[in-house]
Amino acid sequence: MNKAIITTLLALVALAGQAQEIRANEPTLSDYMQLLKAKGYIAYSFDMKEFKDKSVEPVIMEYTKGEEAKDVLGFSFSLPIGEKLVIGFAPSSNDSTYVYSYQSDGGGGFNATLKLQPVFAPEMPAKQAYRYESRPFELVSPVETGKLIPLVLFGSYWYEQETGVSRFCGDKQIKPDLSSEIIKSIPHYYVLGIRIR
Repeated sequence: MNKAIITTLLALVALAGQAQEIRANEPTLSDYMQLLKAKGYIAYSFDMKEFKDKSVEPVIMEYTKGEEAKDVLGFSFSLPIGEKLVIGFAPSSNDSTYVYSYQSDGGGGFNATLKLQPVFAPEMPAKQAYRYESRPFELVSPVETGKLIPLVLFGSYWYEQETGVSRFCGDKQIKPDLSSEIIKSIPHYYVLGIRIR
């Protein structure tokens, strides 16, 4: 009997030695992308191979509820197109602006800032809060030369009286004609797009 007990105890000790463990991994680029996104760095990449050697005119339109859309740039210029166009966003040195960027691997790009509008945040009722999110537009074919092609929406949160929260949720992609349900709620947003020349 003692032999059976000792054998059982030895088997249990051996099993305990094979317990599950956690091992460290080398961080991947994907791991760093999550950190950058959490800090407000966002990039949208567009395949432009079919338009290589043409040029694009960046277009930034501002929409505020009850007002007509306004051209933010106020002038036009073109970027040469390579195989890829990247539109990106990054936090600026203050809360009331955000940096946006157009970069083409065809040899051109620029950075500028977008002015943000405050939104009521119930957790900070005495302070102005600037909260914005972005969404890509649905890409539709065929692409028409000279016509505005919306690529990314950058919009403010909105305060919802019924739930008592500020939020930005809904459609994951925006319809090019701005008929997406989320558009009805966003008080201030920018449409960043291009015209192909």
